[in-house]
Amino acid sequence: MIRKTVIATLIGLSAASISQANGKVDTLYERLTQQDATALTALTTLAKDNDPQALSTLGFIYEYGITVPQNTTQALQYYQQACEIDGNFGCYNVWYFYQYGKGVAQDKARAKQFAEKMNRTDLKMGAEVINTITRSIYNAKAAAERDISDRPRLIQAVKRYLSSSDDETLLFFSRIGFSQQDILRLAIAWAKDGDPEMNFLVGHLYNFGYGDIENENIEALKWFRVAAEGGQRDAQNILGLAYEEGRWGVNIDGDEALKWYERAASQGDNTAQMNLGKMYYTGLRVRTDYQKAYSLFERTYKNNVRNAGNYLSQMYYNGQYVEADCHQAKKYYEETARTPDNNYFRQCEKDKQERKATRSELPILTLKHESIFLGGKDTPYQCELNFSINTNKLGEVANFRATLQLRNSEGASTEQTLAFPVFGANSLDAETIGEQYIVSRKSTLIPMYQSGFCQFSDLKFQVISATATISGAEVDVLKAGILKQQEKR
Repeated sequence: MIRKTVIATLIGLSAASISQANGKVDTLYERLTQQDATALTALTTLAKDNDPQALSTLGFIYEYGITVPQNTTQALQYYQQACEIDGNFGCYNVWYFYQYGKGVAQDKARAKQFAEKMNRTDLKMGAEVINTITRSIYNAKAAAERDISDRPRLIQAVKRYLSSSDDETLLFFSRIGFSQQDILRLAIAWAKDGDPEMNFLVGHLYNFGYGDIENENIEALKWFRVAAEGGQRDAQNILGLAYEEGRWGVNIDGDEALKWYERAASQGDNTAQMNLGKMYYTGLRVRTDYQKAYSLFERTYKNNVRNAGNYLSQMYYNGQYVEADCHQAKKYYEETARTPDNNYFRQCEKDKQERKATRSELPILTLKHESIFLGGKDTPYQCELNFSINTNKLGEVANFRATLQLRNSEGASTEQTLAFPVFGANSLDAETIGEQYIVSRKSTLIPMYQSGFCQFSDLKFQVISATATISGAEVDVLKAGILKQQEKR
């Protein structure tokens, strides 16, 4: 029993030592990429002590010229030394050099010798599977080195394996020189040549946690921004979303969101067109523009974007830009829901008649501070204040904007703008809470950048001004006396 305990302890200490050594090599590589000249010396010292990861890392550095002149001969030597130590690093890198004749005379027999040196003791996959995968990946690498336009294909091919793989597959890819960290480093090296697609892929890899760093999404956004500025439409759409929702270290900015969505939409990106349409439809970050929203939803609907039909259904149901048409609303609704619903048509006709009957009457709006959500590591704010608003009658309320004065228990105060998406045009989400009948209810969040306003029980608010477009008319909500403030529970 004592012997087993001692062995287990030694194994644990060995694993811990390896982990620490690996972490040191990774840190030195990062320092090197930040132009720290001492990092290369430190890596070389580790390599002289036969550290296989340091040797393999130096192989990569010289193969791709990371802050040093590219030197294929030097790279091959480092990879070969790493392979000879334990077969966990460098073997397939050497195989690639000889198999494809990179910087050396092509020698497939010698390539095979190094492939067979790879440590396979803890891999269950057979030789045929290993050969198939490695040839596929390294063929893609060879193509990328012949033609830089093929670089993204290699990164995407490896990512398909790595992003949804089991531990054994991840270990195998590490052995053949394509771990998550390896592919991220390669993508970064290639992205520095200015290709927008490569910059997008670096951001994507950080998104998927390949960097093993804190705030990986904030780092990802830096690369997405470069890609977006270079015209990469997926990155433009992501940047628009970041500004619309205040994600990944940027503050909410409706104008910036519109700018980036429009750039992506102009290139035919369906997702960006939908996002742009939703911004114009909801009126949360910009004023509603139903004509633009309808045009965008119709365009994406014709491109077989299923969710577009849902918004077209709402617009025909509510009579937004188009005349209210319950037959059209039902058609789009059933196409989206993929199920017939006769109640939907009847409810639509009922709401249509009620809107006409009560058009001249202003609704009573009830505003309430519901809760507080704390901010996350990727958000620039400390918390979000959750407010709700509801209406007691049918009648579209759009472009609701209010200025709130918030005051905490210490007497500090601040003013914030509150906006809600369009509501009140139909009774599809009507509900009864206690004795109160609510025709329509919406929620919204106010990001707070000062922690002093993040205590729910202590926070008081007062509405200083409030306006909205109600049934098509501009209304000063406070002067009209139709806004009530509901107390917290």
